[in-house]
Amino acid sequence: MNMNDPIASLLGNWATELNLYSVLLRVAVSVVFAAMIGCERASKRHAAGQRTFILVSLASTMAMMLDKSFSPSNPQIISAAAVIAIAIISSNSILYSSKNQIKGLTTSAGLWACGIIGLAAGAGFYTLSILLFLFLLCS
Repeated sequence: MNMNDPIASLLGNWATELNLYSVLLRVAVSVVFAAMIGCERASKRHAAGQRTFILVSLASTMAMMLDKSFSPSNPQIISAAAVIAIAIISSNSILYSSKNQIKGLTTSAGLWACGIIGLAAGAGFYTLSILLFLFLLCS
């Protein structure tokens, strides 16, 4: 499936290919969005804060870019492993309290969603990254 990202089309061919400038843009998009989400979570004293969200998103972005550079036509191996790793990491933030309540479920879902934003940014889907970020921030 070949998707044309409107923002990448506006920026030019350099934004759709893997080169130094597109890598810097993808990493910047990933880090800025994750920092904003993490800052909001950290301000409310939740389990995972700004650094955790940045690391998860950055790792996802790098995994997707590695997949695209190794196999441009079929990028899925490393990024699939990244999704599994994010699920494992985020599941560790879920705790059961002594009152039979589940805590950390929202943080876990936020980490997973932030990892997906990183994957979208790493794939060069800037519009999708922005939309996912806005929906995640609003929720």
